[in-house]
Amino acid sequence: MGESVVCIFPHSDKEFPTPEALREFLSHVLPMPPQEGRYLFGKIGWKDRDFVDRVIPGSLVLFAKKGFILGRAIASTVIRELDPPEEGETETGEKAFYNNEIFFVPTSIRVCRQTLLVEQVEKCSDRKHNLRSYRILGFRRDFEKTLTNFCEEE
Repeated sequence: MGESVVCIFPHSDKEFPTPEALREFLSHVLPMPPQEGRYLFGKIGWKDRDFVDRVIPGSLVLFAKKGFILGRAIASTVIRELDPPEEGETETGEKAFYNNEIFFVPTSIRVCRQTLLVEQVEKCSDRKHNLRSYRILGFRRDFEKTLTNFCEEE
């Protein structure tokens, strides 16, 4: 297995209509039973296949919405494709199909106290982030100090 990375999970208005809805999910749903760190998400585009292979246990995932980082968590598993996809419901009540799952360490899930722009994180990376794509920004060791200053528990 390789070295842990920092990556961004984007969120659409269909899944979480507001930043507050995503923050609520991160602080009160994802870490608690029955979720206990289990995170479901849709298809990953063909351009992002490298993403799946590089997100390993210990990787730092940043949760983004509309160009802002709203939270973070440490992966405890690799991304697993669900076959068949799992049927569920979005925060807005729409029917959804989830093609992938990953588990996070429940105690590592944090909501950012300060607003952090994706652009601020990109300054530590040589990659530009597409707001709608899953992306690897770099190795976790290179981002730890920067992110610790911004994503402290609320």
